[in-house]
Amino acid sequence: MFPVLFSIGKFSVSSFGVFLALGFLLSIFLIWRLSRAWDFSEEKILDLTLLTFLGGLIGARIYFVLEHWGLFVASPVKILLFYKFPGFSFWGGVLGGWLTLFYLCKKFKLDFWQIADIVSVGFLGGFILGNIGCFLGGCGIGIPYKLFFAVSAVGTIGTRFPTQALEAILLTFVLLKIWSLATHFHLKGMIVALTLILLSVIKLLMEPLRANHGQNYFFLTNLLILGLVIFYKATGRNVFLDLKNMGLFLIGIIYRREVRKLLLLMIKKSWYNQTTAIAWKLRNFKKIARRLNVRFSHKNNKID
Repeated sequence: MFPVLFSIGKFSVSSFGVFLALGFLLSIFLIWRLSRAWDFSEEKILDLTLLTFLGGLIGARIYFVLEHWGLFVASPVKILLFYKFPGFSFWGGVLGGWLTLFYLCKKFKLDFWQIADIVSVGFLGGFILGNIGCFLGGCGIGIPYKLFFAVSAVGTIGTRFPTQALEAILLTFVLLKIWSLATHFHLKGMIVALTLILLSVIKLLMEPLRANHGQNYFFLTNLLILGLVIFYKATGRNVFLDLKNMGLFLIGIIYRREVRKLLLLMIKKSWYNQTTAIAWKLRNFKKIARRLNVRFSHKNNKID
């Protein structure tokens, strides 16, 4: 782990702080690109993003202080000394950021769900880099683990499961899928709903692998329910009908051979589409590389 990247005198630069800043820049970039694609006022959206980020940062700090009040009650000035007494709460940041965004959209008479769709994509990008910073800094450590990919963590004995790194990898795939959906036509609120659903599912899967697991199930479950409510509100689908169809499909998988064949065919089709898309991208990359005179092996090199 690398909790401190470098020091200048008594001033130390933490890896978590650096990746938090990089995450913010990535969020701004993603939001800016979507704002241009959706023909929004880039300046206004970026202003909203900065204020939302500030609200999330304040909320994250306040929630962390309340969770660890014993560390600050003797000396409240520690609350403002971020570089000496760092600490932010993920849930406080989420709550503070979304409350700030909701207030600003109401104040400036903007469509909250459209703006939330844009901001949720940027939030995913920033959260991924924040997880990497957390991995390097040693926060949110995993359970004790001894396999070859286990890592050591600051202030702990033995090696730990790299929960933060695995979560960042999974969320990267989610971001790629969400970005593809966001750049095409979709219903208002769909992007933020899918972001909340997939984020909560991944964090629920990762929770048993955390050292202090069991503390976030309440928030994650509510986040999942909120995402599902927004999804069904945005799509107008009938939740009971979907549950009925899902139940019939699961029963069909167990008892009917035709349904199992159909499921296998769907998996094969999806796999073919994915591999074809990857092959097409590699083919285009090689064409561009040839135009730029990029050589991939020594066989292509000719001696004049």
